[in-house]
Amino acid sequence: MHWLLAFVIGVAACGGSASTTTSGQSPGATSGAIAGLARDQDSGDPVASAEILVRAQGQLEPLRTTSSKEGIYGFDHLASGRYTLTARYAGQPIEVVNIEVRAPELTVVDLVFTLGRVDPIRIDFTDPESSQIVRYKPKGLAPSIAAIEGTVSDTGTRDRIAGAVITLIGNDQTQNTVSDAHGRYRFETMPGVYTVTAYYSIGGQAQVEVRRSGIDAAGAEVVVVPMWIESGSKR
Repeated sequence: MHWLLAFVIGVAACGGSASTTTSGQSPGATSGAIAGLARDQDSGDPVASAEILVRAQGQLEPLRTTSSKEGIYGFDHLASGRYTLTARYAGQPIEVVNIEVRAPELTVVDLVFTLGRVDPIRIDFTDPESSQIVRYKPKGLAPSIAAIEGTVSDTGTRDRIAGAVITLIGNDQTQNTVSDAHGRYRFETMPGVYTVTAYYSIGGQAQVEVRRSGIDAAGAEVVVVPMWIESGSKR
C-alpha cells in the first residue's frame, strides 16, 4: 500500500470520507512527500478543486495539483529541504512557509479555508502557535453528540507522533485512544467541558504528558484540539 493511500485511509478513520486521490507513488529513499486535507473551517466539509502549489527554496517553477473531491492533495518525489506551499480556493489564498521535507518521510500539511471570507491566511509551519483550537459544525452530526479531534505533533521537529495515548476526561467519564500513523485522534462523546491529555513514551525510558483543559464542546460540533509534545528532538 503506497503512502498516499495509507494517508487517505487515516483521514477516513478520523472522520473524513476520503477514498481516492490524484497522486501517489511511494517516495523513494532519497525523496519525501507533502500531503494533506483541505476543508472548510465552519462546516468541516472537504474542499475540492483547490489549487495548490509547492515550491522549494530557490526553485523557480512550482509543482501544481488540485485537491480531490474528498479534499485530499499530495506531492511526492520531493527532494529534502524547505518548501513553501500556496493554496487558493474561492478567492482566498493560504500560504504555508518553512515546511521541511526529509527523505523518505511524508510531511502532513492540512489546509483550512474560511469560505465566504477572502482574507489571506499565512502560517509558519515551524510555529506551534499557528495551530489553535478551531470549531466546525459538520452535516449529519446529531445535537446529542460532540466530537473532539486533533493531531499530536513534536514541537521540535513538527513531525506527527503516532502511538501517543490520548485521554479525554469530562462528564464523569474517561475515554482513551491512540494516535494513528499520521498523529490523528478523534473522540465522539456528549456535549460538555473536557480535558484532553496526550502521553508518549520516548525510547521506552522518558515519558512526556501534555494537557489542555476547559475545552467546551457543544452538540453537533467538532472541536479540533492540536496537542504538542516536546521530545527534545530537533531537525
